[in-house]
Amino acid sequence: MKNNATRTIRAEEITIDVRICAALAANRGGEVYLAAIAPDMELTVITLDEAPGILPCFEEDDACLNLPNTSLLLCYNPAQVLKMSGKHYLTGPVILVRTNMDGEVISLTIDEVYLFVRHEVA
Repeated sequence: MKNNATRTIRAEEITIDVRICAALAANRGGEVYLAAIAPDMELTVITLDEAPGILPCFEEDDACLNLPNTSLLLCYNPAQVLKMSGKHYLTGPVILVRTNMDGEVISLTIDEVYLFVRHEVA
């Protein structure tokens, strides 16, 4: 008999891979986890140390947008923004970052990843 168990969580038309849930749930205050997504990469949980390998200008020359009413930042390379017909299109990777009240980068929670995915779908 085949095992037809799904590897994703689906709610309100949003899909989050269970590996992301497991990585964030297993974190007990040790590693700082961020999320990354790019045109050629699915949403992935990464460590703070891996961020410069995905977004080389991370914490140097990157630009960050704050998601309204959250402590989440979307960091990207401003040189990878394509402007066409009055609209802006991001053509490179994005790192999703969470900060504390002091502006320090801290680990994401699954709720914040869900909020990000929900925001991107809307």
